Amino acid sequence: MIKKVSNKQRKINNKLKEVYQSILDERPHYCSGCGRSDVRLSFSHIIPRSRRKDLETNPNNITLHCLSSPERIGCHNLWEGTKEQKQKLLDYHQLMSYILETDTEYYFLLSD
Repeated sequence: MIKKVSNKQRKINNKLKEVYQSILDERPHYCSGCGRSDVRLSFSHIIPRSRRKDLETNPNNITLHCLSSPERIGCHNLWEGTKEQKQKLLDYHQLMSYILETDTEYYFLLSD
């Protein structure tokens, strides 16, 4: 069964593709969480899309994090993990500063 995509979601998906392409065009291709460029990268929302739909296509809310492989846990997964896992990332303080400026309530939820 093929799931239909609403016109609204189609527009969001198209906008997101444009934002992803501009990020690839404008930013260096390395993981901001570990600094590696020899790994597969993923677009990682700093504040989750499920929490703030209004930031879904905001390039300031998106960073490049590496994906997991059989040998290691990727920074994308670490960012979605526990506070201790998040703190291992090189960009942890930068991301938390962005969250503090953008969504104070979420910042304090993550800080507990």
